[in-house]
Amino acid sequence: MKWWPVGENCLVATDDTDDYARRTRAIDRLGILLGPRARRDVDLAPHTTYKVGGSASILVTAHSIDDLHAVSNALREQKVPVLVIGRGSNLLVADGLVVVLGEFAQEISWPKRPAPPRVTAGGAVPLPVLARQCATHALTGFEWGVGVPGSVGGAVRMNAGGHGSDIASSIESAKIFHLGKGIVANVRANDLGLRFRGSDLQPYHIVLSATFALSWGDQAASEQEMSEIVRWRREHQPGGQNAGSVFVNPEPGGGSAGAIIDRLGLRGLRIGTAEVSTKHANFIQCDEGGSAADVADLMADVRERVFNELGIDLRSEVRLVGFDEETADDAGAQTTGSFEATVGTTRALTALDKVFGPLVTDDTLGTATIAPPLPDDAVSELRELFADTGAFTRPVDDSGSGETPASEANTDDASSGSAPSGDTPVADVVDISTASTMRNDTNGDNTPPPIVIDDSDHLLPHERPEGSATLTLDPTSPFADASTGVPGAGGLADVIIDRRIGQRAWWKRFARPRVSPLVAFAALIGVVSLVLVVLASPIFAVRDIEVSGVTYTDPLLLESVSDSLRGASVFTADLDGAQRRLEGDPWVQRARLSWYLPDRVVIEVDERTPVAWFVGVDNRARVLDADGRVLDVLDGQPTQFLKIEGVGPNLPAGTVPTLVYQAAAQLAISFPEDIRKQLKHVVVNGPEALGFVLKTGTVVKLGAPVDIRNKLTIVATVLARQDPEFIAGIDVSSGQPIIDNG
Repeated sequence: MKWWPVGENCLVATDDTDDYARRTRAIDRLGILLGPRARRDVDLAPHTTYKVGGSASILVTAHSIDDLHAVSNALREQKVPVLVIGRGSNLLVADGLVVVLGEFAQEISWPKRPAPPRVTAGGAVPLPVLARQCATHALTGFEWGVGVPGSVGGAVRMNAGGHGSDIASSIESAKIFHLGKGIVANVRANDLGLRFRGSDLQPYHIVLSATFALSWGDQAASEQEMSEIVRWRREHQPGGQNAGSVFVNPEPGGGSAGAIIDRLGLRGLRIGTAEVSTKHANFIQCDEGGSAADVADLMADVRERVFNELGIDLRSEVRLVGFDEETADDAGAQTTGSFEATVGTTRALTALDKVFGPLVTDDTLGTATIAPPLPDDAVSELRELFADTGAFTRPVDDSGSGETPASEANTDDASSGSAPSGDTPVADVVDISTASTMRNDTNGDNTPPPIVIDDSDHLLPHERPEGSATLTLDPTSPFADASTGVPGAGGLADVIIDRRIGQRAWWKRFARPRVSPLVAFAALIGVVSLVLVVLASPIFAVRDIEVSGVTYTDPLLLESVSDSLRGASVFTADLDGAQRRLEGDPWVQRARLSWYLPDRVVIEVDERTPVAWFVGVDNRARVLDADGRVLDVLDGQPTQFLKIEGVGPNLPAGTVPTLVYQAAAQLAISFPEDIRKQLKHVVVNGPEALGFVLKTGTVVKLGAPVDIRNKLTIVATVLARQDPEFIAGIDVSSGQPIIDNG
């Protein structure tokens, strides 16, 4: 199955056999199977560092392993291209089905001395965050990760590296979910097939977590090394919208890809919205709101020039998602996202394949076995039920008349309760040619009992005439016997004679006017025309739009929504679509739109309330509401809200961070008034390291983000009994206060 870029290069289905139409039906079916887990037509630009690209036909945020099982089960029925993304730092995306790992894959498990220095990090943990927190826990060996803007899962898949090290140098094992089989396995590093900027991981392998063997070291030394790495990258590599190094360095001794491109003087080369960086030739920058197709075209152009001039075939680190194979080949990149392309291929089985076993390419069921064996009596009963019953037989007519002799029609002994041996018992065969004879035989023994219907018991007393409802045999009935006047005497049917039959209601006595079809059609056309005239009348066109409750909502979005409604009829204006667009803004919790005759629409917006903020690895502030949702990403510091100290993940607006940040946001509105007056900021130093600092310098450690209310009560009690000026720290992570008086 091919993936095609959306937008200007979008395929249009021309008939029902078109590949686009088939894929659309498969995507629709997949959406039904995934239910509320699936979001349709989601813009993927915010999920990549290029900030460009198309939309995911379906996006699933896996909040638990159960969500991954749901995706796996759905993909078994509808095999469509699938992509699992982390930070999107080496992706150029056009279209597809995308799975994003949620908070369950953002946890980090830390060792404590003197335990072995092994760290287990979730697949969605950003490498810079992991590197900084390793230094905080006095672990060394992962400092290089501070300069790689990717996630643990993506880093394992690509064997990411830099500054003299890579994933393969420290990884011990990885926990991997197999989308094709719906199973989880712990895979040793030797079985991952790690190589220079690659591995044996396929699109259906999801890295849930990875375990790294590090060393105990000095926090200050690690932080100094990371500062040096960050300084070097800022001096030599551009920021902005890019995916890091585009092309892989050639074989050892062949020089760097950046130096090779520099030899041709290609810095500043531009195609559309994409440009070779003027700071580093192996980086491609993309303009805000740019095109993924422009980036791919520029990659292909640079690669072609290098090959024609120098004979060097550059290969790309960037994975092209949603592009056809020809475009990817021209850019020197690999396409990704194909779930079924890897099924049934002829490539040799890798060590990773042997861990899970190869994918089955058909739906053939194996031989079913029953264990333990059934009891003998059950087996005998099953054999008796499903044994061969033989052929159905009919007595042979030897008389030549074509009818079964009466003497042979019932030869079975009724008292024996069994059929004659050798033949399967069947019902007597009745020749339909004798049906009329049987019907007219009113004197024989086979005459059926007459049918008598009496409804007198169902009549009210005043409704019962003398003699009640008389039953009379219809003389025209084919079953009537004209020789007798007694109802039902030998007949198969009697007819009820009821005086109420034939009486018509008063409204039915009026003659119904006959209307010509042409007149009726003309009347219908007139009504439809009148409705259309009313709907299209400028009297009911929306002119007045009132907006209330707006403070932080994107003004451009409000203007766009208003423009889409203005001029439309109040009866047909797409208020539901406008509501969905407004509620797509992270600041908008709920939007209500109402219309009023003749030309007014009222938009009422309930905004989320910002309560706290933290700084991401990119040094930009993330504003949170009380539920921990990221409302906005700012370049400055919103000091009007409570600060959460510590470096957090680079989350886009509209997403929800890990549990500890959700707890920190809720903590911001939960402080007792006595503590709030003394509060300086909240602190997050890890997934289980929540706390806050008072203006006196007192450090309060709450530990894991659980049982926060009781911990706050303990802290408030301690502060009420002692002067915080003389308290250096309060540790209530264990549920009991440990006071450090410094």
